[in-house]
Amino acid sequence: MESFEDYYEVLQVHPLAEPEVIEAAYKKLSQKYHPDISNDPEAAERMKKINVAHDIIGDPEQRKKYYSDWLQRKHASSGSPEAHLNTLPVPIVEPPYIKLKNVTPGEVKKASFIVINGGGPYLKISFDNPDSWLRITTWRSLSSSDELPLKVYIEAQGRDWSTNYSENIRVRLDAVEAHVKVDLQTKQLIRDHKWHDIDYDELKSWVKKSKDRLDMGDELKGKTFVYKLNRGTGRYQIRLRHAYTNAIYDPFH
Repeated sequence: MESFEDYYEVLQVHPLAEPEVIEAAYKKLSQKYHPDISNDPEAAERMKKINVAHDIIGDPEQRKKYYSDWLQRKHASSGSPEAHLNTLPVPIVEPPYIKLKNVTPGEVKKASFIVINGGGPYLKISFDNPDSWLRITTWRSLSSSDELPLKVYIEAQGRDWSTNYSENIRVRLDAVEAHVKVDLQTKQLIRDHKWHDIDYDELKSWVKKSKDRLDMGDELKGKTFVYKLNRGTGRYQIRLRHAYTNAIYDPFH
């Protein structure tokens, strides 16, 4: 059988060590075993192995392949026929489905999910961030000793009325994937043409980009506005209750 060098042992690091730990170990061993420094007669041969180990597990792509080979050989040497079943990580997301209903267009909704590992060791956890109407904002570990379980926070914002949005967030432990499906449903568009009262403060909150259009000074504060929907354009007519000049304004486009 072809000889197999355990590069983790050569560099004296854990198989799941972070890149900076690997670099620190390599620097320490280089200073100890460099032929120009060490009096050990085997220093030159030892240094060759250290350099090869660093070239392999110090490179992300080569490290992934080596790690897979290392796992297979480790479990094969254990003599257990079931051992290979636990070599790959198994990402598990909870909940796997998030549904946000009856959301006002422009309103930001927040939610979260948890990632755990139900399988073997992994080198890297990664996400596909949609970064559109849905995006990952941050995450934090729920353990003081390991990265997982990990709590991931998301934000969603639909821009149009009567619209269903759907997106999958892919979570990977190494190359093994799991998915979190997120659906968002915005409120139904108001279809009548009646005028509705709305005061200045509520209007400013409702019309998210109102500053340049509505904030004209103290003379508008405390006033009551009226609005109605134009069914043909999907936009709103807004005016003071006792005024006769309409301002056409689309809050979200």
